[in-house]
Amino acid sequence: MQVFNNSSANQLKLFIEKVERLEEEKSELMENIREVFSEAKAVGFDVKVMKQIVKLRKMKHEDAAEQEELLDIYKAALGMIPSGRIMEDDALPAHTGEEETEEAA
Repeated sequence: MQVFNNSSANQLKLFIEKVERLEEEKSELMENIREVFSEAKAVGFDVKVMKQIVKLRKMKHEDAAEQEELLDIYKAALGMIPSGRIMEDDALPAHTGEEETEEAA
């Protein structure tokens, strides 16, 4: 068992108290964010879509574009959007089952 001297114990206490204050601030900020979403919903905005936009804006442009493109490819594969909406080069690869048999051999 590690024993702390007074200086180390005080330093540890300061770190713990700082984390506790930050957690409290975080809680207050989260409440403020919930209030903003409630206000937006009250005037007719879709909160789920707003949260998606916030998430996308945090991403790098390239990552967001790649995710959107992949989402369209998957939707087209599932018949959720017309397949003509995506490029032929973006089509999902056909799975013939040969991949598994080659690995097993």
